[in-house]
Amino acid sequence: MNDSWDFSETEAFATFQRDDVIDHLLASGRLSPEAVSRAEAVARRSSQPIELVLNQLGQLSDDDLADAYSAVTRYPVWEPLIDAAQIEPETLGLGPEFLRKVRVVPLRIEEDALVCAVCDPFDAEMRAGLSFATGRELRFLIARMMDWRTAFDLRAEPPVAEFDERRIERDLALVEDASVEGQAVELVNTAFAAAVDRGASDIHFEPHRHDLLVRLRIDGHLSDLMTASSDLSAPVVSRIKVLSNLNVGERRLPQDGRASLVNGGRAIDVRVATAPTVFGEAAVLRLLDRAQAPQDITSLALPANVMALLERAVRTPHGLFLVTGPTGSGKTTTLYALLAAFKGSGKKILSVEDPVERHFEHVSQTQVQSHIGLTFAACLRAFLRHDPDVILVGEIRDAETAAVAVQAAMTGHLVLASVHANTALAVAPRLNDMGVEPYQLAASLKGVMAQRLVRRLCSACKVEDKPSEALIAYAERLGHQAPARIFRPVGCPRCRGQGYNGRLVLAEGIWADDPFLALVGEGANLDLLKAHGRTVSLRTMADEGFDLICQGETTLEDVLTVTDD
Repeated sequence: MNDSWDFSETEAFATFQRDDVIDHLLASGRLSPEAVSRAEAVARRSSQPIELVLNQLGQLSDDDLADAYSAVTRYPVWEPLIDAAQIEPETLGLGPEFLRKVRVVPLRIEEDALVCAVCDPFDAEMRAGLSFATGRELRFLIARMMDWRTAFDLRAEPPVAEFDERRIERDLALVEDASVEGQAVELVNTAFAAAVDRGASDIHFEPHRHDLLVRLRIDGHLSDLMTASSDLSAPVVSRIKVLSNLNVGERRLPQDGRASLVNGGRAIDVRVATAPTVFGEAAVLRLLDRAQAPQDITSLALPANVMALLERAVRTPHGLFLVTGPTGSGKTTTLYALLAAFKGSGKKILSVEDPVERHFEHVSQTQVQSHIGLTFAACLRAFLRHDPDVILVGEIRDAETAAVAVQAAMTGHLVLASVHANTALAVAPRLNDMGVEPYQLAASLKGVMAQRLVRRLCSACKVEDKPSEALIAYAERLGHQAPARIFRPVGCPRCRGQGYNGRLVLAEGIWADDPFLALVGEGANLDLLKAHGRTVSLRTMADEGFDLICQGETTLEDVLTVTDD
């Protein structure tokens, strides 16, 4: 039994104060004083605890709130997969309405004490009601709000409503300075919720002469979400700037920032970019859902040959391994999966990124800040004096960065980096164009991977079809047999009428063996490298795309959109 439970609940309740929770969150950097001040106004109007208001406003994740409660009360955080409920509330005389109201899950009887998972350990009504109904000593674990909802939904009908979410949003609008600002807050919140619900990667706020257009990028394609009055353009961008700590007064220059917002208990990192246009400032929000980030190489769902290539790269003690593709093709996701593979290895790992999109405990990550001279190249030079084993370069985008990355790879470090090129074979000529000497590249290069993302057909509504003449010609060009049947998109409620649901990875890769390195060292052009690829039967992204078409996973139109063949 946990020693922190060995004191009376009356003493615990008298000792622990809600202010201690806010103080803990401020001290740990999980909250800003500005967020607390803003939430205080809503809390006064709604008569809700301030930390729960912050959770509902998206300023505080379920994990951060539960950790703060645990730190202050010394109660453990409940892990429902390990410690599932073993008792029916009815046997204790506890009704579902009461449990829903006070947000409690009774777990078990332990030494004649009732053990419960609670969302708010300071709720006096909850403590008094449980004590009166059961006549037992109470012992608490801290429940994350989402874990409580999930557990309660499995026990009770109808499904549990969100905790005062709509009322808090209404109260938030009431404490804004003016109605226009309140509408801007509501519009941003609505767009963010819709983007998360639909699995969008980006939200675009685009001002026009007579309106503000909001669009979502879903599965790589933009679709309109809503239009609003042009009067909301400036307040909406100001709201976004406040959330991402940008300069609200600067409207002449582009700005980049980041924020962390919460939706449905999930913390979602947001990368923000603003830019001036002739009709006002535009803003783009890139959503980076931590829960959806791949945890290792195997979760990338890559072709077997490319998976083997990545696993070999991780085992390589030194050299340069490159990932290439256009913006939005998943390069950073692949590089982060490679970083995750080093967890627990004991190696010193440094990264330089622009921006840092996901944080790793085992990696020392640096954010590029070009305005003060902290460039990719400057960071790389500094890294070489810190005795690293592995270095990640977010992007090789200029000659100086390329030169230092190659130098690091030649001096006993494993360098993982991304670079823009059309195919895996086009990377060597691309680096040569940047000024890297062919003999240096041949001495350092270990392998290259290229990737694209292609839309996946919705499994609920796709229908069988005959291959088109274009597909038959495409198959002949690749040297394959055209399939007897394919599938085409239709559209249904599950995919919101799009005909597609999610995306798949097209990938190709080549390990730098001696014949390939000999060509690289000679400065061979792309045609010679492609001839080598045909000699070794390199499976291209076009080949992978054709296989997915034959399997009924995507369409020729989508494959042609992202490949050169």
